[in-house]
Amino acid sequence: MTHSSRRDLMLGALAAPMFSGVGAAATVAPSGRGGKADPRELFHKLHFRTDDGVIFWWLMGPKIGQVGTTLTPLYTNCIGTVQRVKHHADGSFDVTHLEMIVMLDLESGEPLEQWRNPYTDEVMPARHNILGPVTTRYRTDGTRVLPTEIGGTPVESRATTHPPMIVGDDVFIRDESVARVFSPGRKTPFEVNDIAVYHGSLKNLVDPKVTVGDATVFFAEVTSWQRWMKMDDAPGSLTSRLSGRKVRRYQDLPEVFRRKLAQMSPEVAADPIAALDRPAPKFDR
Repeated sequence: MTHSSRRDLMLGALAAPMFSGVGAAATVAPSGRGGKADPRELFHKLHFRTDDGVIFWWLMGPKIGQVGTTLTPLYTNCIGTVQRVKHHADGSFDVTHLEMIVMLDLESGEPLEQWRNPYTDEVMPARHNILGPVTTRYRTDGTRVLPTEIGGTPVESRATTHPPMIVGDDVFIRDESVARVFSPGRKTPFEVNDIAVYHGSLKNLVDPKVTVGDATVFFAEVTSWQRWMKMDDAPGSLTSRLSGRKVRRYQDLPEVFRRKLAQMSPEVAADPIAALDRPAPKFDR
């Protein structure tokens, strides 16, 4: 998330600039109000919404093992998120974020009950998961205040949101993050490097009547092996290549995702917005 986005759940600097090196690409387009397009406003409307309320994102694509330059598809990641946006009188806003992850079979696209690790040939239960909720504060100066822990696990991180790239009516905004998650029992921190590229229409984003911009995202990440895969000290890492979209309703998330979530967590599936107020489960990667 991101859409995704999931980067506000796991990543980001505690006070990192939302935009670095803002240049000409960020200011070439009229705002629809007779001025210039503010890069923070474009990001705000593209990634979230400019009024209070809830949005959803979905992401889907392969989770891949990488050893050297050899890539081995492992399963299809299907991710749904719910985000509640609340604005404050000073212009800052909070985003409370819950992420739900479902593993799908690479060929059939159906939820996995078991997964075979192609590196060890071990068969183990599929790892469907829920992360969060956590809340991120977006300040008026473009800095973020993120939690220093997720589900009781300490996190160190930094992030950069780059200036919009505007070509004709296309707006692309790139967000990159690096994090170290200090999960208990790991010999080394769980490391995450990721990038999300959000895409939308300039005409849509500068329309003053639009509060929820239409948006899609491409997301990629490189991480350590997840502990449940039992790769121990084996060389290599994980990568993801996911695509997705922002939607207004839970019913607009992929059907296969909603079906599996109803099985694994019926209370969350019945009311995902209410789940934003529940305690975060333990984070274990």
